[in-house]
Amino acid sequence: MKIQWAFYDNGNDTEEIYYENLNKKLYESKYQGHLYCISDECDAMIKFTHRQDEVKFFSTWNGQGDLHDIECPYFLHEKGEVERKKILDQIESAPVTDEHILNTILNKSKNLKSKEKRKKENKRNTTKRRVQGEQTSRTEKIDNGEINSLGSSMIRIFSLDSKHMTPDYVNYRKCVFGKIKHVYFNEADGYVYLNLDNAQYRVSIYLPQAFYADPEKTTKSALVTFVNKVKQELLALKELVIICVGMIRFKKGSSQDMNVHIISPSHLLINDMKYYEIITSNSINTNPYNYL
Repeated sequence: MKIQWAFYDNGNDTEEIYYENLNKKLYESKYQGHLYCISDECDAMIKFTHRQDEVKFFSTWNGQGDLHDIECPYFLHEKGEVERKKILDQIESAPVTDEHILNTILNKSKNLKSKEKRKKENKRNTTKRRVQGEQTSRTEKIDNGEINSLGSSMIRIFSLDSKHMTPDYVNYRKCVFGKIKHVYFNEADGYVYLNLDNAQYRVSIYLPQAFYADPEKTTKSALVTFVNKVKQELLALKELVIICVGMIRFKKGSSQDMNVHIISPSHLLINDMKYYEIITSNSINTNPYNYL
């Protein structure tokens, strides 16, 4: 695993930094001591190394590995594949309701409208995560909301900017957000790709046939209407930001390209509009977010 992005916060200015854009002189003069994990939920500090052979890389400060959130892939960097598989299996099998997913998306939509992003102390309650009956050594943040019979409000779904997605996030469930760049609809096989902004990898929101398998939720004809509207707005150069929740998988036959699998219309939002709001109004709002 290679950390490719870090978040800079010196108390006044903030910036998202890609490791290839740094050098030793720039790092030591400005960024040293002010870089953090790109995940909003992590408190771990990040350091930059630029070797004499020109190799560059980010890494977690010594002794701060456990300050990554347990569902951050870099928390597991030194925990080994057995521990990693246990946690990923728990993430995939965890019971998560449509209501909880929608609330996660709406909360992210609200947050993206705020004026700034800062690393700040998380005020939520804390608990310990148990992995296969063993208690981890670090504190884990949980939701403060009410818990249903399945405990789905206890399942944290953290967010991930599509620009920062790397193969390290494959097999994680995330609330992914990003700008839609292109739409591909395979009408014969009935699936859709909404391609997102990412300079290093091909990242897509994938709507498979399962997306409209339940006619009480949506139909293929409704999906066609939705896709056509998204295409129309993109042709009009409207900026479209999608927020969705799904499992991240490699595209078939690839170890680099990634899909976010969305299996329900209630699991996505575009420019603060729900799936059926877009279909019934035949329009999409202008971008309401403070997101570049």
